[in-house]
Amino acid sequence: MDPKMLFCLPEGDALFNPLNTMFIQMACILVFSQFFYLFLKPCGQAGPVAQILAGIVLSLLTIIQKVHDFFLQKDSASYYIFFSFLLRTCFMFLIGLELDLDFMKRNLRNSIVITLGSLVSCAIIWIPFLWFLVRFLHIKGDLITLYVAFLVTLSNTASPVVIRSIIDWKLHTSEIGRLAISCGLFIEITNIFIYTMVISYISGKMIGDIFAYTFATVVIIFINRFLASWLPKRNPKEKYLSKAETLAFFILILIIALTIESSNINSTGFVFFIGLMFPREGKTYRTLINRLSYPIHEFVLPVYFGYIGFRFSVHSLTARHYLALGMTVALSMVAKLLGVLCACLFLNIPKKYWLFLSAILSVKGHIGLVLLDSNLTYKKWFTPIIQDTFIATLVITTLLSGVISSLLLRTQEKGFSHQKTSLEFHDTKEELRVLTCVYGVRQARGMISLVSALNGVSSSPFTPYLMHLIPLSKKRKTELLYHELDEGGDDEFGTNEGLEINDSIDSFTRDRKVMIRQVKLVALMENMPEEICNGSEDLRVSIVFLPFHKHQRIDGKTTDDGEAFRDMNRKVLKQAQCSIGIFVDRNITGFHQLHGFESVQHVAALFFGGPDDREALSLCQWLIDNAQIHLTIIQFVADGSDTDNLVRDAVTKENNDVLMEIVGNDQTNDETDRTFLEEYYNRYVTTGQVGFIEKRVSNGEQTLTILREIGEMYSLFVVGKNRGNCLMTSGMSDWEECPELGTVGDFLASSNMDVNASVLVVQRHRHSFDIFVDE
Repeated sequence: MDPKMLFCLPEGDALFNPLNTMFIQMACILVFSQFFYLFLKPCGQAGPVAQILAGIVLSLLTIIQKVHDFFLQKDSASYYIFFSFLLRTCFMFLIGLELDLDFMKRNLRNSIVITLGSLVSCAIIWIPFLWFLVRFLHIKGDLITLYVAFLVTLSNTASPVVIRSIIDWKLHTSEIGRLAISCGLFIEITNIFIYTMVISYISGKMIGDIFAYTFATVVIIFINRFLASWLPKRNPKEKYLSKAETLAFFILILIIALTIESSNINSTGFVFFIGLMFPREGKTYRTLINRLSYPIHEFVLPVYFGYIGFRFSVHSLTARHYLALGMTVALSMVAKLLGVLCACLFLNIPKKYWLFLSAILSVKGHIGLVLLDSNLTYKKWFTPIIQDTFIATLVITTLLSGVISSLLLRTQEKGFSHQKTSLEFHDTKEELRVLTCVYGVRQARGMISLVSALNGVSSSPFTPYLMHLIPLSKKRKTELLYHELDEGGDDEFGTNEGLEINDSIDSFTRDRKVMIRQVKLVALMENMPEEICNGSEDLRVSIVFLPFHKHQRIDGKTTDDGEAFRDMNRKVLKQAQCSIGIFVDRNITGFHQLHGFESVQHVAALFFGGPDDREALSLCQWLIDNAQIHLTIIQFVADGSDTDNLVRDAVTKENNDVLMEIVGNDQTNDETDRTFLEEYYNRYVTTGQVGFIEKRVSNGEQTLTILREIGEMYSLFVVGKNRGNCLMTSGMSDWEECPELGTVGDFLASSNMDVNASVLVVQRHRHSFDIFVDE
């Protein structure tokens, strides 16, 4: 587009030029979409459905001649195409930036199989239907280009629509949600590649350009990597990069995208890979995510989806075209359904996800619009009626797919809910998702040490989150908004603390190559427990670690951080929908960070019995393979009880299986403890990975004596919170200070006892079927 025309002033007496009316159109789409979303959200519909409907309504208003003349002025199509390109460039870079690479690597095979199944089934079904469609609609011209255009458009999945919908449904942290996003991206990038290569082969002019732009994209990726590491060093005391430095990255991306588009080659894939290969750690990454996420998700994507609906028009279609439109929509969804179902069956994906996955992968709109705005318009068969049929197919299919997907979610809500809310039955080969909460750098260092220890199973996927809790005071000293204070370096909301937390996380990431995802929670103190619980559900974590409300001073004594934080811990323990761990950090005399050091730390897991102790021992499975951790299980057994030693003899048979003789009653809870500990013993103790000690006691006083004796031997104690009416802890609650830690945890955390180790107290998620008695 001519720059002079792009920024022209109104001609003559005209009040508006196409540029002004385009911005008014964007504002109308945002207003209409919010209106529709207010009514559709309670029904479970995602944002893109409301935004596309807003565009359709705006398109229908153009039936009025004055509205038509206002929005569709001379050269307005060029403005829409150019700004559509700008919007597309922004969100494709952000999609690459936010993509979960670890999950995509683990599920690469699944994504490829589903992509191939989808494309092959669509290609097979479209061969006979295209033959019928050409004769039914009397299409003439280049049939090869026609077939490629139809195949790419109607077999494609609009990844921006999938991502935005998955986020609205809060499935972006679930396995099926992330799989849908990965498959959508694979299908879209594959279709872009197929179309680009076919058109290049037909024209014979683009192949050299494609290789040149691929090389230029690689150069941009290396430049970004250099800038991402160099720019933070210029201002190490600043929390984020400056706005000018942020703009430099976007200018580089915009230059390469404009250059590619000038050669009639789609730049979507190139921009996506630039975002995908951007470094995932450090100040630069945090700055880009912070600056781009909100405006793109709240303004850019809604306007882009609204633009899809705005291009919907069926005024020129005849009855013959309506029939072709209906068949095209139906076959498009059926072809996707068959391909995805066959792939899911081959991959043994649970049946409850089959229909949802095929429905959400049927959404269209992104690449279809790109094709319509390309040099495809110069083909003889690409008449205005065919164009309207194309767009109507994309819009109707997307709306139907979105509605069907939301209905499937509502009818199978339990099947899509978070299931891994405790660790006892959590396989160490499955992904472990944990949330650590901190309200200062002091707690952050201790929590990062804990995360470092849990990252011991190298073959186990591990996703840690760190939530910075920032209490919001009721009386504000300034009228500035929070983000303005944060940018300016005001410490009212923990900005300086945040800088030190970022430095600690960056140090850990460089050493352990594990990314800690950061979340910031700014809320009133009384609302903090509810927000933490909501955040844990949205992030689908199995356990939340909270800091104890006291911290250790340099002289070894403890200082109270405030009763408000203690109340927060108590409320989270009651309300959380997952397991909870309270970490008493004694980083001076007890457990300290592992990364950057080679010293071995001794950890003791105390087992008295009950769901919480089993949960604590289950958590320790992720500590075992850490070379810097030596774990010892200390089992306390009631002296004089009917239950003899848990393990009497270990008999090794010819097949090297170890059998443990279990002696005791058939009481449900005791039997569960014995079975659990037996399996644990067979798996870890007999192989020499874990130490095992048995202590026989008759009352709480003897238990206290033993705890004092071993208090200096370990740097970290892991213990469950509650264990019911336990003889071995009887009388210990008479002098407890902090009931939220349980009797044993309270004793170990007390500053009056000679215990210098850190303590982790674990409470298992209370399922409705759990039967327990709190102490």
